[in-house]
Amino acid sequence: MTGWRIGYAVATEPWMTGLRKALLYSSNGVSTPTQWAALAALNTQSDFIETSRAAYRERRDRLVLGLNELGLNAAMPAGAFYAFPDISSISDDSREASEILLNRAHVATVPGAVFGPHGEGHVRFSFSTSIETIEAGLESLRQNL
Repeated sequence: MTGWRIGYAVATEPWMTGLRKALLYSSNGVSTPTQWAALAALNTQSDFIETSRAAYRERRDRLVLGLNELGLNAAMPAGAFYAFPDISSISDDSREASEILLNRAHVATVPGAVFGPHGEGHVRFSFSTSIETIEAGLESLRQNL
C-alpha cells in the first residue's frame, strides 16, 4: 500500500497523548476506504508481504551496490524506499547535483537540501520501481558521469 499514508503507533503515556496531538494537528485523517483496505490487507492470508519484502530488498541492494560501485557512497537504508548517497564528488550543492544527474544521465533525484541542512551533499534515489528501471538508471549514470 505504498503511498497510502496509513499506519499505526503503539506507545505508553505520555508519548501516546503527544502522538495523538501531532496527528490531529498535522493531518486531515485517513479516509474510511483506505482504513478498510488496510484492514483487508492485514487480514488476508497471502505471501504478498514476504514476496514484496524480498523484491524491495533486491531493488535496495542493487541500487545501493550500484551507487557505491560508481563512487557515490551510499549507506544501506534502514527503512523506506530511498537511498541517500553522498554526491559531493559531483557537486557540494545537492540542487546542482540533482540537475547534473537529470541533465547528463536522465536520472531524477531529490536534492538532499530539501530535507534540512544535514541533507546537503546528498540526493535521494527511490528504489520503489522495477529492477529494470534501477539497472537502466545505474547504466546511464555509469555512462554519463
